[in-house]
Amino acid sequence: LVSSTPLPGGMRRDLWKLDLPHAPYLAMIAVGQWDKVTDYWRGRPVDYYVDLGYGPSARAIFANTPEMIEFFSTRLGYEFVWPKYSQIIVKDFVSGAMENTTAVVFGDFIQFHKDEIIEDGANDYIVAHELFHHWFGDLVTCESWANLTLNEGFANYAEYLWQEYKYDRERADISRINELSGYFDQAAYASHPLIHYHYGDDSEMFDAHSYNKGGLVLHMLRDLVGDEAFFASLQAYLKEHAFKSAEVDDLRQSFEEITGRDLHWFFDQWYFSEGHPVLDVSHAYDAGQHKLNIAIAQTQEEQGFREVFTLPLEIAIFHQDSSIDIQRVQLDKKSQTFSFDLNAAPLAVVIDPRDIMLAVVNHDIPSTEYPIRVLSSNISINHRLSAYRLMEEPEPT
Repeated sequence: LVSSTPLPGGMRRDLWKLDLPHAPYLAMIAVGQWDKVTDYWRGRPVDYYVDLGYGPSARAIFANTPEMIEFFSTRLGYEFVWPKYSQIIVKDFVSGAMENTTAVVFGDFIQFHKDEIIEDGANDYIVAHELFHHWFGDLVTCESWANLTLNEGFANYAEYLWQEYKYDRERADISRINELSGYFDQAAYASHPLIHYHYGDDSEMFDAHSYNKGGLVLHMLRDLVGDEAFFASLQAYLKEHAFKSAEVDDLRQSFEEITGRDLHWFFDQWYFSEGHPVLDVSHAYDAGQHKLNIAIAQTQEEQGFREVFTLPLEIAIFHQDSSIDIQRVQLDKKSQTFSFDLNAAPLAVVIDPRDIMLAVVNHDIPSTEYPIRVLSSNISINHRLSAYRLMEEPEPT
């Protein structure tokens, strides 16, 4: 805001200035009466506009915003570029929220008095989502609606990144399970490539593919190249395409330049092919040969998806002595069998123990493995050994 000048008849003229380029669809004007509360990030105003009477609750409604700006700026190695950041509550909004440049609009469904907010940071998910757009969507804008996941997939994954940092990996992984569920629900009846050139109407792109699947694919890409390369690649992408539009091949090229790896195979199967792997898994221990045999068949072709995905896969083998081995294999055929030397039958075998893959795993397991699998289900690998040891402790008297 450059100036605000009173005019006759109770009118007022405000002059706003934005001297950085931005996409036309990200322009917005909101007019109304609000309580306004201001925080600051590195000297820049961070304003909260809430309904009259909600001013004392504004910081609780938009909790952690300055910390989020700092976290994302640091994590990406690319400082928040915009001169201010405002978050505004509006009535009867047509969507959940909208990442207008420097002035995000939220529906009033997130607005509560602070004594009604049960959990600190209850709105973190949507605040993080819209804020991250100011890098992915506002600073670099998708070249077409077909590439919408370059906006929404990143904003979706920002929710995971924030929860992982602010709270813990467990909470982030729980949110990821919800994202998987939303994607699988839609994929069952309306699957399409993540980069979707043949949509009927642009509104069709705002779905569980552009959002959910986009974030889930980024999670796999991060695991594939490692954190250092992942965030360095994002920084390179932002620097190369700042204040411009981009398409998914631009993202791939940034990753290839940083990692020195050919990633066509990853982008081809996850961005340009529809669907996901469906793995039928069985395992058995051969006591005579002292070998654990694990058979994996890719059956997603039955649902109209590509016949074979290439998958770097981890297999966790839980031993009777409480130790855990992680075996790394590569799936690149319709059917494969892997054998591992073991002196005794394993306590349990878990496919993808860190819950990285976007895949359906149908695993035939013996009933003896149920207790350890129940404990290890949806628990990161860092917690599973302690969970197993709890099983061995006697019940309290």
